[in-house]
Amino acid sequence: MRTTFSIFILSILSLFLAGGCASPGVGPKGIFFTQAKLGVFGTGEPSSKFGIACVHSILGLIAFGDGSIEKAKKNGSIETVYEVNWETQSILGIYAKLCVEAGGK
Repeated sequence: MRTTFSIFILSILSLFLAGGCASPGVGPKGIFFTQAKLGVFGTGEPSSKFGIACVHSILGLIAFGDGSIEKAKKNGSIETVYEVNWETQSILGIYAKLCVEAGGK
């Protein structure tokens, strides 16, 4: 019984200590799960087209992708950018994603 409790406590502490291994780096962070959208830039003009570009991280050891505004513009066939938003997602510090969403015309 005591050994089971000790393993449980160590598991919980490990989650707290390793919770940021794979982190999107911006916005609020949850230890178990994070999903948030943040407004970064906006002109106030209404956007008719949207494009998304993402970068991914696994355990904070491997990161890949193209999260540039240029890539988001290309993915949405946007010529003029009116707004930029970030979307973040993280699961147990194992996987994290940061997406740039560009809106414009």
